[in-house]
Amino acid sequence: MDKPKPLLSAGTKEHVYHCAKCGLCLEVCPVYRELLVESASPRGKVQLAKHIIEGNLDITRHMSEILFSQCLLCGSCVAACPSGVDQAALFSGLRWRATERHGIPLVKKLFFYVLAHKWIMSSSAWFGRWARKIFSGLKIEDHILLGNLSLAGVPPFNKTFFNDETPEVVSASGGRKGRVLYFHGCATNYVFADIGHSVVSVLSRMGLDVTVPKGQSCCGLPVFLSGDRKTSLKCMEENLTLFARDEFDAVIVDCATCGSALRKEYPHILRELRDLGEPIGADMIEKAELLASKVRDVSEFVAEHMHWLPEMEHRGPEVRVTYHDPCHLLKGQGVGSEPRKILRAIPGIKFVEMNEAGTCCGGGGEFQIEHGETSALITERKLGNIYDVQAEVVATGCPGCNITIGAHLDKTKGIQVMHPLQLLQRALPDKK
Repeated sequence: MDKPKPLLSAGTKEHVYHCAKCGLCLEVCPVYRELLVESASPRGKVQLAKHIIEGNLDITRHMSEILFSQCLLCGSCVAACPSGVDQAALFSGLRWRATERHGIPLVKKLFFYVLAHKWIMSSSAWFGRWARKIFSGLKIEDHILLGNLSLAGVPPFNKTFFNDETPEVVSASGGRKGRVLYFHGCATNYVFADIGHSVVSVLSRMGLDVTVPKGQSCCGLPVFLSGDRKTSLKCMEENLTLFARDEFDAVIVDCATCGSALRKEYPHILRELRDLGEPIGADMIEKAELLASKVRDVSEFVAEHMHWLPEMEHRGPEVRVTYHDPCHLLKGQGVGSEPRKILRAIPGIKFVEMNEAGTCCGGGGEFQIEHGETSALITERKLGNIYDVQAEVVATGCPGCNITIGAHLDKTKGIQVMHPLQLLQRALPDKK
């Protein structure tokens, strides 16, 4: 008789025994703060995980629903836990087993397949842009709700995909100080090309040769966090081939989620799978560790090398700017002071700190679509904090947060959502 497969690796399982049940995670969990039930708290789910691991509970459909509907995997509990419990690793591992047991809904399965195959993703983005153009005059979008998101609030796809219109190598302006690779992710490629152009422009003007590899794949994290680890492996293998290269000084990322994937999740996922007996070679783990050592969020990299920037200029009237910390940047990568350092250095910006800047915006990728009611409560709290400081611009380093916040802001207030690098690029002198 075959021995049953372990649910999680020994290292991940160990976390359930480190939980002291102190409850410090309750205060920072955005879902618990709104639902106020123990099953929604990280502490409660750790205890459920313990009973599942010890065989006292089964991963039923109800248990699966708790794992998916009452957790954003934002990492707030991980950052706040004094005992070092990695709840995110526990919960994402159990999500994987839950999808193996109960399957993945067909729509999600199709979506993940599209994300993992570049040519299908590009074709889908082109078709989506065409469809929105055709039907925009009928005002249909105003009536289509995707959970907590109105389709009308979602930005359109780029006219030309960023990777297609950007040279593979953009040379440094002036004397060369280094060479970097740029991982732009799906959002910049298909929706936020302006952010990508700002990133490349600023880096090249800092004296860096910027290489933008063609054929980049999705980072795989949205797929992985939803439990489909096999599909996410395809994305990892493709990106490791392109980006695990020692001859570059850094791998720059402008998306909080992609950065967290490349920097933290790739090595963790691959080691976990290897420990569970999956065919993961040592060379793949070595590549993931090399890549992780090179990854820098663009705000982090620029803040560390501010002295490489050309002198900035004050243009136009003063702008009141606040900053929203993306979960995968602040809690996932420990990057919070760096974007603020950049914003405070830009002439003509009045930086104002909002209350609870580091709390989740309620997006959580597909969470806002699948669990719209809970997501709406969290988003409403974030919007209130933005309005309180009377900001004209909300800066953030995550395209997912950009979409969520931008879609829900009161349009009559005229507040923009931008990446810090877009504001920085505006302050740089024109090229001569």
